[in-house]
Amino acid sequence: MKHFKLILASMRIIVGLLFAANVIFMMQLYNSIKERYISDVEQCLSRADQIELVDRIIDAGLGGDDDAVWVAIGLQKSDVGSTMNAEELRELDYSQGFRRVDKQIMSMIAQYLHGGSYADRIGEPDVSKMEEAFRRDLNFSGYYPEEVYIVAPGGTVEYSSDLWEIGYRINGDLTYYAYISPLTNNILREMGGVIITSALIALALTFGFWYLLHVIARQRTIEEMKDDFTNNMTHELKTPIAIAYAANDSLLQFPDPNDEARTKKYLTAALEQLSKLSGLVESILAMSMERRKHLAMAKENINLKEFLTKIIEQQKLKTEKTCEFVLECPEDAVVEADPTHFSNVIGNLIDNSIKYSGDSVKIAIKLDSTGLSVSDNGIGIPEKSLPDIWSKFYRVPHGNRTDVRGYGIGLFYVKSIIEKHGWNISVVSRQGKGSIFTIKF
Repeated sequence: MKHFKLILASMRIIVGLLFAANVIFMMQLYNSIKERYISDVEQCLSRADQIELVDRIIDAGLGGDDDAVWVAIGLQKSDVGSTMNAEELRELDYSQGFRRVDKQIMSMIAQYLHGGSYADRIGEPDVSKMEEAFRRDLNFSGYYPEEVYIVAPGGTVEYSSDLWEIGYRINGDLTYYAYISPLTNNILREMGGVIITSALIALALTFGFWYLLHVIARQRTIEEMKDDFTNNMTHELKTPIAIAYAANDSLLQFPDPNDEARTKKYLTAALEQLSKLSGLVESILAMSMERRKHLAMAKENINLKEFLTKIIEQQKLKTEKTCEFVLECPEDAVVEADPTHFSNVIGNLIDNSIKYSGDSVKIAIKLDSTGLSVSDNGIGIPEKSLPDIWSKFYRVPHGNRTDVRGYGIGLFYVKSIIEKHGWNISVVSRQGKGSIFTIKF
């Protein structure tokens, strides 16, 4: 158990660390996608800026034929690269601009338009037109933010504090601020498959871990019940053995052939205790799973009237309580059953009725065309305990009562034998009103 607790604690730590690592990796993936989205937004802002600039140049009459704005740019060898292989390129540590020439060219165009001869002749930028172009370009790229604002350095605008802020720079100088609603939904949609898969794996691991702990806890409970049963049953087995031994020892040590009453008394006591011992042993054997698998019923036709009357008389002799028995059974009623085991079944049901009752008990045994019922006016069974009464070692809790002894195998044995006969058994019970056990043949 010590090693098991250590392994269990280690597993909890490992699973916790795995969950934490998964969350960290998710956050890293989220930030990586966010950076890519921001880069796309920056390019949309760059295109919006150039659209607004070209419109101002043309409106100022500075465009060429067909409203063309000519831009002169120069590309260095480092801008377009060479036929070097990938390893040589990595050694030279080329920038992202080298690997994406289109971005580099767009940056050069922006530098030319902002810093060329047009700057002093085309007036102030039209921010509303730039915002319109910016939103249109974002929509074209698949982004649909609710809020879009562009602000020149030094300008102000009222906006929600949770907006993304993107700075747009030309030649390293801050030109505009752009504010847009977070593209969280886009990012989560892109991560959807990873998130759902990770969540399902986490749920499966959590459920498996919980189920494992539940089974282990249940097994520990059963093991404790089993130990209690063994201790109690050992004590209970000793009692009839000791009584039978004492009775026979007395007859052997102090024989008196003339005292028939004394001899009969001791032999009867020994017989009763041996009968009780036999019943306990039979219950234990029937409780074994392997025993139940191979246990065969030695069935024969039984006259129920005579059979039940005999069991009732035996129960009357055993009990110290006031018992009233009512037997309703036709004289010619016959059932095919194993006499020994069927007798133990009826005896168990009657014995429970007597044990779980007051100082006096009324027990009714009735037979009809479909089966046999045993009812009583005892303390009854709580509704929440009804599904468990057939379980091995289970005992119905009765508060602080200590006058009722048992081992939790009686009804388990009853159900096992009933099923071996191919029958069914059910119970209806109310606390304070008694119970009715019904065997359907």
